[in-house]
Amino acid sequence: MLKKLFISFTLVVGAYSFAQSSYEKSLPTQIAKLESAKKSEDFQMSKDYFTTYVNSLSRGTETKKEDWRAYYYSALSIIRGEMSSQQNGNAQNIDETSALAEKYIAGIFVKNPNNAEANILLSQIYLLKSDLAKANEYLAKAALQDKNNPRIDVIKGEIALNSPVKNGGDKELAKTYFNSALAKFKTYSKKSNLDPSWGKEDANYYLSILK
Repeated sequence: MLKKLFISFTLVVGAYSFAQSSYEKSLPTQIAKLESAKKSEDFQMSKDYFTTYVNSLSRGTETKKEDWRAYYYSALSIIRGEMSSQQNGNAQNIDETSALAEKYIAGIFVKNPNNAEANILLSQIYLLKSDLAKANEYLAKAALQDKNNPRIDVIKGEIALNSPVKNGGDKELAKTYFNSALAKFKTYSKKSNLDPSWGKEDANYYLSILK
């Protein structure tokens, strides 16, 4: 009986390990698909992929700090999907959307506590919720952790562009931040090819509409 249980356990662990390995091998392709996504269905497909990956991690017997990326891209797919919906005038329930994204971001901090990219995502969430004080608070945390990260300037530009003038909104300031982000993208080095690279296209887009 014990031998049968051991064999069953070994098979289950082996299956989860195989599934995890398959996800890891396909990560670069899936990340590229997410970062080039345009349509709501593309973001939904990315969300489905990455959240399934997260679930496979939670069932596994081992975790690695590098696994934070599964949580990160789950949150990013949700946030980018919401941004796309807002731009197309089809905004979803922002409180429900942000709560789901923050759940995955919490998973990032469990595996990688001082993660600038997670704080940048939190800043974008609060920008979408029009809570500029919170958005700036998380950007300040991100800057302490990775001051040269170009995505910090992308979000600063979005804040300056979308804020009322009385709250510091300034189109010229926004252009300065977007140009700064593009300059930083030329020299910024990712720690891994699985780390985020989004933001350059955003900066170029905003500069094109600010001409």
